[in-house]
Amino acid sequence: MQKKIFGGLLVFLIGVLIFASCAKDTVVPAQSNINPNLKISFKDTIQPIFTAGCAVSFCHSGTVNPNLLTGQAYNSLKSGNFINTGSPVQSILYTEMAPGGGMSSHCTADQADLVLAWIKQGALDN
Repeated sequence: MQKKIFGGLLVFLIGVLIFASCAKDTVVPAQSNINPNLKISFKDTIQPIFTAGCAVSFCHSGTVNPNLLTGQAYNSLKSGNFINTGSPVQSILYTEMAPGGGMSSHCTADQADLVLAWIKQGALDN
């Protein structure tokens, strides 16, 4: 009888530990240096970030999604669901570029902030 109680308790505690260890990673943007009133142009501000750091290395030049080459980037980002204007900080594009994200070593925090600001402004093809 004691073995059954001990075994049941042990299974229960293991279950609690497993569920307690589950966590959802959430990117919380740091305080941005970007002027919130600054209108951000995809063509003049965002595309040059991609051209210099993402497409130039051939990673995102058509072989790896999204294709970030000039003339292809905007449609690739939109059609691939890399942008979430409803919840900009959860956009795949931003979470990958933000400090700690998978692509953060290829861009600066300020560049990630510019991308986030652009998404917050509606991620327009402007």
